[in-house]
Formats: sequence, C-alpha cells, structure tokens
Amino acid sequence: MKNKTGSTTLTAEQRKEIIGIASKVAIEQYHKAAEKARKDAKDKRLHNTELLLKKYRGFVIHSQNAVFLASKVEDDNDLDELLDLMEAGTGCNDLVVTSVRDSAARTRVLVHHIDKMLDYFKYCCEHSKKPEDARRYRVIFYSYIAEESKQKSFQQLADEENVDVSTIYRDHKSAIRQLSALIFGYFE
Repeated sequence: MKNKTGSTTLTAEQRKEIIGIASKVAIEQYHKAAEKARKDAKDKRLHNTELLLKKYRGFVIHSQNAVFLASKVEDDNDLDELLDLMEAGTGCNDLVVTSVRDSAARTRVLVHHIDKMLDYFKYCCEHSKKPEDARRYRVIFYSYIAEESKQKSFQQLADEENVDVSTIYRDHKSAIRQLSALIFGYFE
C-alpha cells in the first residue's frame, strides 16, 4: 500500500508474515550450523584418536625416559661447572626443569588412559561373539601398538585374516570410532 509521499508501507499482516519467514530461515540456518559443528567435532575426535595411536609408542618412551632432574644426568661431566656458572650453588643436583617434568607427567597420564581404554577395547573384542570384533583389535594392535618390528601393513593383515584389504580398512575405521568414544567419551 502507498502512502501520501509515494513510498510503500506494509500492513501489520504483511510484517507478521515477513517476520515469520525470516525467523524460519534463521532457525534453519542455526540448525545447519549446529549440525556442521557437531560433525566437525566428531571428525576431529576421530583424527585425534588416530594421531594418538600413531604417536603412542613415542609417548610411552617420552613418559618413561624424560630427564628433568639434574641428579639424573650421569653422562655430562660439565654439568657441575654449568650449574656453578648459573649460580645454582651447592645442592644444585636438586635443579628441576619443571616444564619437562610436567610434560612427562601429563604424557604418562595420557599413556595410562590410552592403555586402560585399549585394555577395555581388547577385552570387549575378544569376548564378542562376532569374529570381526577380534579382527578389529588385531588391526589396531598390529598397526599401532606392536613393536615396530612386529607391525604389519593392511595388506599383510588382509592376507593373514583371509579377507579383502577393503575389509581391513573398514575394520580400522570402525575400531577408530569405538576407541574414539572410549578415549574421549561419548557425546553426540
């Protein structure tokens, strides 16, 4: 409808209809964004689970062998001289690199958590009535947990299990999903 100045004015009914349509579109966009955020978080957890497994052996070594106390340094003949230069004085063997100590402690807690979840995953897989569950554990074990000299490729696993390599890839993907839920918790 036009007013005296020639501009268009909306009726109350038209404004109500526009507001309703705009609200509906905004709600749809909000739901799409929320779903995308949920999917991205899930994808990130799966990626992080696989990354943790790839780095697992290194985490174990770091957490067990990190040197953060000066008294643990045995092969450095110049340590006493260096500590004197730093004016650490007597009792310098008590010198602690807290960032290394804290890193080793956090890594040890992480390794302990992963170990517990792997133990639970192994128990569930071995006690399952489905043969593919036991195979899924073996895929994870020989891909990440076994010593490097005993690790196997997906093709080697497929040959040993008498299945197609695509089955091993599916087993791997399924096992990563299960472990992700165990390591990071269930949330969807």
